[in-house]
Amino acid sequence: MKIVFIVFDGLADRPIKELGNKTPLEVADKPNLDKLAKRGINGLLDIISPGKRIGSDVAHLSILGYDPYKYYTGRGPLEASGIGLELNSDDVAFRANFATVSEDFTVIDRRAGRISEGTEELEKAINEIDIGVDFIFKASVAHRGVLVLRGKGLSDKVSDTDPHEVGVKVMEAKPLENTAEAKRTAEIINEFTRKVYEVLNNHRVNVERVRKGKLKANMILLRGAGRTPCFEPFKERYGINGACIAKTAIIKGIARLLGMEVIDSREDFMERGKQVFEALERNDFVLLNIKEPDEAGHDGNYERKIKIIEEADKMIGMFLDYVEENYLVVLSDHTTPVSFRDHTGDEVPILIAGPEVRSDDVTTFSERSVYKGYLNRIRALDLMTYMLNLTNRLEKYGA
Repeated sequence: MKIVFIVFDGLADRPIKELGNKTPLEVADKPNLDKLAKRGINGLLDIISPGKRIGSDVAHLSILGYDPYKYYTGRGPLEASGIGLELNSDDVAFRANFATVSEDFTVIDRRAGRISEGTEELEKAINEIDIGVDFIFKASVAHRGVLVLRGKGLSDKVSDTDPHEVGVKVMEAKPLENTAEAKRTAEIINEFTRKVYEVLNNHRVNVERVRKGKLKANMILLRGAGRTPCFEPFKERYGINGACIAKTAIIKGIARLLGMEVIDSREDFMERGKQVFEALERNDFVLLNIKEPDEAGHDGNYERKIKIIEEADKMIGMFLDYVEENYLVVLSDHTTPVSFRDHTGDEVPILIAGPEVRSDDVTTFSERSVYKGYLNRIRALDLMTYMLNLTNRLEKYGA
C-alpha cells in the first residue's frame, strides 16, 4: 500500500466577518475533499504543540516525523539545499528576501512587490560586492533567495536583519553569543546590508521597475542563519522510498537533505496530481506541497484563497479511486489567517482516507467540522508512525 500526503500550505484560517464568520475552507465549493472526509477519518493536528507559531520548514520536519527541537538549525541551510547549493561544514547560510526600503532603510515591502523578473541581474550585481569574505548570493523563486558566507571564523549565532513587518527599519545584525566569530559575522552582515542598498537602489533593473510603476528591489533582508543539519535518511528511518513535489526551495531542501526524490512542482493543479501518480511508480511515499493558500493568506486575500481551494479540489478528485487500496492524508501545515497575514499557532484540520480507516460522521472538510472526527487531536510528529501502522509496516513493540 502506498501513502500520499497532500499538504495545503497555510490552508487553515480563522472565521472572517465578510464571509459570515466562516473560513475560506468552509465557504469554498470542494466536493471531492468533502467526499474524502465522509469516507475517511478526521481530526485536528497540532504541528508542534497547541498555540505554537511555526514556519513551514519546522512544520514539514514535524509532519515527516523529525523533531524540530532536535534537527532544526535554521532556515538558511534548508533553503540553500532546496536550490541546489552544496554547503561545507564551515558555511553559514541565510534565507534572503528581495525587499523595498526607503533611503533611511525603512521597510516598504518585504517582498519587493513579489518581484518575478530581473532577479538574475540583481543577483549578479550582489555577487560583485566586496565584504571581505567569500560569499554566494543566489536568487530563488520570486522574491526569495539565499546568502551563504564561506570560510573559517564564522558563526550562525547572529540575529536577523528582516524585521518581519513593514514601516520599521531594517534590523542591525547582532551577535547572539559572546564570541569573536559571532561578532565578526554580525559585522559582515551589516556591511553586506549597506553595500546591497548602494548597488541595487539605482540599478537599471530597479530604474525600469520604477518606470513601470513597480516597487524597487533595493534591499536584501536576511533571516534564519544556520549550518547544515545532519538527518537520518528517510529510507533508513522508515524503510520506504519517499518523494517530495514542491515549488518552494525550503520544502525541496528538507526533502533533499532527507535523501528523498525531489520533483519540481508543475503550475497546473491537474498536472501536479499526475506528478504524484508518476512518483508513486518509483516510491511508496509521496508528499505534495501546495503553496498557494499560504500566499493568499499572507496577502490577506480570502477570495483568492477560496478560488485556490476550489481549483485544487478538482485535482483531489483524482484520488477518489486511489484510496480504495492506498492511503491519502490531506492536511494544512499551519494556519495563515487572512486577517493576520502571517502564521498563527491554531490547530489545523486533517483527514485520512484509505481502505481500512475507521470512518467517522464528518461529512465536510473544514477547521470546525473535523472537531467531531474519530481521529480526535494528534501531534504531527506521530503522523508517520500512524500511517506506517495503517499500512502494516511497523515492527511490534514488546512480546
